[in-house]
Amino acid sequence: MKMYRILLGLFSIISCQKNIDLHLQNNSSDNEKSKNEDSTYLFKTIGVGSLKNYNFPKEWRVNTYDDENSQVKKEDLDAQKRLEEIDYFNTIKGVKNEVLNVNYSSFIKKDSVLNLAKVDSLFVIDSRKTLNNKEIKIFKTVATLNNDQYDSPINIYKIDLVLFNKNNVVNSINIYSEIDFPYSTKQNICYLDETGQLFCRKFSIGEEKVINSGSYKVDSKKLFNIK
Repeated sequence: MKMYRILLGLFSIISCQKNIDLHLQNNSSDNEKSKNEDSTYLFKTIGVGSLKNYNFPKEWRVNTYDDENSQVKKEDLDAQKRLEEIDYFNTIKGVKNEVLNVNYSSFIKKDSVLNLAKVDSLFVIDSRKTLNNKEIKIFKTVATLNNDQYDSPINIYKIDLVLFNKNNVVNSINIYSEIDFPYSTKQNICYLDETGQLFCRKFSIGEEKVINSGSYKVDSKKLFNIK
C-alpha cells in the first residue's frame, strides 16, 4: 500500500510537470504569434477593391450635355458606370486641418502639383507609426490653381500616402488625383490594400469620350522600406 501511494504521488508530480510545461509552451507560442502579428505593419485600406478586376475598354463615349442625338452604346454606359463606382473621393472622410503646421506644409512644398496651387482644405485620413518610429499619414487635399491659359481656375483633388521621419518628408505616393481643366479631366484612381499593395488606373476624360490611359502597381512597403 505504501509503495502504491509513492507511485501515485510520483505519477501526480509528473502529470503536473507536463501540464506546466505544456502551459508554458502554449504561452510561448501565443507570445511569439502576438509578437509576429505586432511586427506586421498594416495600412489603412483606401478605395474600391473591384478596381483590380474591372476590364475597361481603351475608350468609350459619354453624353456630357445629355444630347438626345448622341450615339452612346450600352457598352459605353457600362464602362462609365464602372468608372463612377471606383471614384471614391467624396466618400473618404478625415479630420480637417484648420492650420497647416510644419509637417503638412513640408509635404505640400514637395508636391509638384500642390506646390503651385492654393490649398483650400486638407484632411488627415489616417496616421500611424511604423516599427522604426517613422510615421505614415494619409492626406486628402482640395486645391485650386490659377493658370493664364484658362479663364477659370483648375480644380485639384488628391489623396496621398506620406512617410515622415519626424518633420521631414521621406517619400510619398499618390493614391488618388483628379485635375479638372475647363474642358477635360485627368484622373489617377488607386486601391490600397492593408498589405500596402497599390493598384492604379489612369483616365483622361473629355467632353465626348473617356480614354483609359493604362494601369500600374506599387508596393508601398518596398518603396517606404517597411519590413
